[in-house]
Amino acid sequence: LRAMLPLSLLKTAINTPILVELKTGQTYNGTLHSIDSWMNMNLTSCVLTSADGSEFWEVESVYLRGSGIKYFRVQEEVGERVKAEER
Repeated sequence: LRAMLPLSLLKTAINTPILVELKTGQTYNGTLHSIDSWMNMNLTSCVLTSADGSEFWEVESVYLRGSGIKYFRVQEEVGERVKAEER
């Protein structure tokens, strides 16, 4: 596996499913709507899971600050598209 810049990966992931975990432990599963150069992102059609995993909420849209993101996960196809675009 080759390392790639997270911002190029996220820009390619717009309009695809994404999982984001915040430093607080909360997770958001939704569709990435937009991203900026500070990794602030807007997600739509989300399911928010509490840090302990005991509660779930449906959220129509949410704005997440890049500085609060612990990690994110996108579909494998997104990484393959980034590699193809770099060629």
